[in-house]
Amino acid sequence: MTQTPRPVVSPSPDAAIFWDAASRQELMLPFCRGCRCHFFYPRSVCPSCGSRDLEWVRASGHAELYSFCIHHHTGIRELREAVPFVTALVTLREGPRMMTYLVGVKPEPQAIQCGMPLEVTFIEAADGRTIPAFKPRG
Repeated sequence: MTQTPRPVVSPSPDAAIFWDAASRQELMLPFCRGCRCHFFYPRSVCPSCGSRDLEWVRASGHAELYSFCIHHHTGIRELREAVPFVTALVTLREGPRMMTYLVGVKPEPQAIQCGMPLEVTFIEAADGRTIPAFKPRG
């Protein structure tokens, strides 16, 4: 397997709680009290109903692979040493989809399957921040 990707992170103020939780190796999601749904990416208004009555809840950390891309080249300097690496769109158990990295699996099409069960893990970004990634469950 190749080196784990170490991306650059530029968090928004709405995501401060998300990044603080990641530094503790916890996956937190915004939850709307108005329509009772989780969502991602973090923002100050629910994308489903427009409510501002939000709270942060700890996610299960379980997901299913929805889609993926194996990168053999990158123009991002901080990721060049990690080529090939896998970016993924995962469906969290709580419902929302999240763009992330898939780690702990060979970056080969035959080793990765849409629908495969995943669990959260945490990797270090180029700036030292901790970011959630996903690996095969079990």
